[in-house]
Amino acid sequence: MTINHRPNARAILATATPATYRPLLAWAVGITVCGHAADILTYWRTRDARKIAPEYAGQTLPAGRMLRLDRSRIEITDGNLHQPLRLSWADLGAVLDSGRVTNDLIDCCQQAVTAWRDHPDGFRGAGWAAVVDACSRAGEAVWAACRPIDAGEQLDLFAGIGIEG
Repeated sequence: MTINHRPNARAILATATPATYRPLLAWAVGITVCGHAADILTYWRTRDARKIAPEYAGQTLPAGRMLRLDRSRIEITDGNLHQPLRLSWADLGAVLDSGRVTNDLIDCCQQAVTAWRDHPDGFRGAGWAAVVDACSRAGEAVWAACRPIDAGEQLDLFAGIGIEG
């Protein structure tokens, strides 16, 4: 059974503050909007996270927030924020370059994208949903491997059992 990290990422985006650990925020954006295996391979080949940036995209988040992305920046706005939270695409690249991405994960992305590209019925037909799911799972596996550990989160994990950092 695989773990779906996207709900956790959306919760991070919905509750983030200016004090949120920046790599964790970048991870949450990455897994939410750049989770396809093709995004991972594009970054892996170019090492330029702007190559996976959309011209413009937006996504509603819980807590009345909005995630807006374009080639120059990433912003989380509205909700209870006084100022937008801003990231750069280099922040996402730094998460992917954390040293946790294995050749096996990249190979899995390559296999998924090859199946996507070579699907006999184009972008539809029998088996297409399985191909799309495989691309999503492969991309999410890379992001899951790169998830930064925030010291504050670790303290929260131990708070319930009486251990303090």
